[in-house]
Amino acid sequence: MKSIYRYIKRAFELFIGFLFIYLCIMLLGSSISTGSIQTDEEICIYVQSNGIHTDVCLPVVTNCIDWKTFIPTTDYKDQSELEYIAIGWGDKGFFLDTPTWVELKASTAINAAFFPSPTAMHVAYSGVLKRSENRKKVTISKMAYKRMIQYIKSSFKLKENRVDIIPNKGYGNRDNFYEAKNSYHMFRTCNIWTNEALKSAGVKTGIYALFPDGILKYLD
Repeated sequence: MKSIYRYIKRAFELFIGFLFIYLCIMLLGSSISTGSIQTDEEICIYVQSNGIHTDVCLPVVTNCIDWKTFIPTTDYKDQSELEYIAIGWGDKGFFLDTPTWVELKASTAINAAFFPSPTAMHVAYSGVLKRSENRKKVTISKMAYKRMIQYIKSSFKLKENRVDIIPNKGYGNRDNFYEAKNSYHMFRTCNIWTNEALKSAGVKTGIYALFPDGILKYLD
């Protein structure tokens, strides 16, 4: 019994130590910033959060790209508003099995956090967007936007040179999921993907943002 107790105590100590290191990484990564904020550039984008997950929201048509040529609107039941396109990367199981927080399962959360897992891109077309507490407006140059476009495109897994839709899994008539590259785990979260997208364009953000606050607090 004493030996079992020692093993349990040791495992608990290791867990607390790991949690402490993870929190330190989270705090340091979000406290140190990189990039800069521009206020008079050509392209207006937004970064939005639901409190856990973040997306980049981009104008559908600019001189740099027409997103409809990369993500066809024929994939969407509702094509009435095509001003902005919101794109996010994340754990495939979490995305597809958890349309609302009520449906979150412990097994889904544990798998997403502790085991490298397949990923998906969530894409939603929308009308004109406005700045809010959970949606920050950013302006960037055309050159910076082109770098961001390349980063975002490279995250999609292509099939026959086209984005690979995951059929009948969207939450509504204006969104869909697509197969994505790379694995999700607790050190590479959906917010790290957004963080990297912003860094590719030189936008001010946390140097390593595991959670939304490490991104949004720099965009006010």
